[in-house]
Amino acid sequence: MRRMRPWRLIAILLAATLVMGACGDDDDDVAGTDTTAADGARTVTIAFMGALTGDNANLGINIRDGIKLAIAEANAGDDDVQIALKEFDTAGDPAQASTVKDQVIADDDVVGVVGPAFSGETRAVIPAFEDAGLPMVSPSATNKELPDVVPNSRVFHRIIADDTLQAAGVAAYLADTLKPTSVVYIHDNSEYGKGLTDDVVRLAGEEGVRAAVAQPLVLDPKAQDFSSTVNSVVSADPGAVFYGGYYAEAGRLKKQLTDAGFTGTFVSGDGSLDPGFVDAAGAAAAEGAQLTCPCNLAFETSTGKLKEFYDNFRAEIGKEPGLYSPEGYDAANILIEGIKAGNEDRESLLTWLEEEFTSYEGVSKTVEFAENGNVTSKEFFVFQVKEGELAPSSTVEIS
Repeated sequence: MRRMRPWRLIAILLAATLVMGACGDDDDDVAGTDTTAADGARTVTIAFMGALTGDNANLGINIRDGIKLAIAEANAGDDDVQIALKEFDTAGDPAQASTVKDQVIADDDVVGVVGPAFSGETRAVIPAFEDAGLPMVSPSATNKELPDVVPNSRVFHRIIADDTLQAAGVAAYLADTLKPTSVVYIHDNSEYGKGLTDDVVRLAGEEGVRAAVAQPLVLDPKAQDFSSTVNSVVSADPGAVFYGGYYAEAGRLKKQLTDAGFTGTFVSGDGSLDPGFVDAAGAAAAEGAQLTCPCNLAFETSTGKLKEFYDNFRAEIGKEPGLYSPEGYDAANILIEGIKAGNEDRESLLTWLEEEFTSYEGVSKTVEFAENGNVTSKEFFVFQVKEGELAPSSTVEIS
């Protein structure tokens, strides 16, 4: 739970005074609540904001589908309040998100947002969401600087650990498990990819992992031919490559590295943890790639709550859950919990998130928020491509 700031206490007392003075008002409508549902139930709307089209749409669709499952389960058990979902496609593009955010904010039905999905688009919308008092819970934006975009932000929350933790996990995995002779670092120059890679370089160096080239290589994710980068890797002859970026170009890069004769280990972060990586690389070239995440995947072989989620997702959505599906489900359920507690407008839901919410036992992790909106969990996982499929590999403990 985040501490109540003195100015907020004053604001709450003032708001209470104003409400008491307005008790004679007969207008019971609340922004974000539709009281005209045919069955008499009130309908409260949450939004998903993220990529539903574009090269990395799989990640947004995975989240959206997790939200759909959470809503289906919530609506099956409550005749008084029904949850609706509105979807806002950003294509993962910060520029497009800057336009889409205005549509989200202007929609008075929307009381909270699951998303945005990517770090760049999240950075682009936080100031406007802050001004609008629109609570957001990102399931997947990991850039470490996001809490500082608006100092002391009220609206920013995320349920995935930031790139500092992921970088520490990757560095520990390189130093203690893979132990390569050297590493070539590559990134896509995105908010996410560069930030993660820079931290991995620094932390792995502190662990004694040698960089094969002086500076990380940078590639254009929209390009199809990465021959310049590939040639630099082959010339350096490292034991491993680390790539910071997303699955579509990560798969193409892995295929071109393999075709060029690179036999070292390919390691990447959570942006590459998607079957689309295998599709882009081809099963043979993708084999053995190590993909990391401060998140967990739900498999048929999972146990406990993650297995129950897997089965329910398959039944409701009709396919297997993917990367960030559990996080999308958990983020939606946190907002839904607040709504079911009677917080059916933006301000009351935001106040609930900051002052009343303590923890949520999710399928991805136990979610607790720090003062700056970050999740406090330090869980970190490594997955591998095995026989053309993503499979669990190991768990790294981060102190």
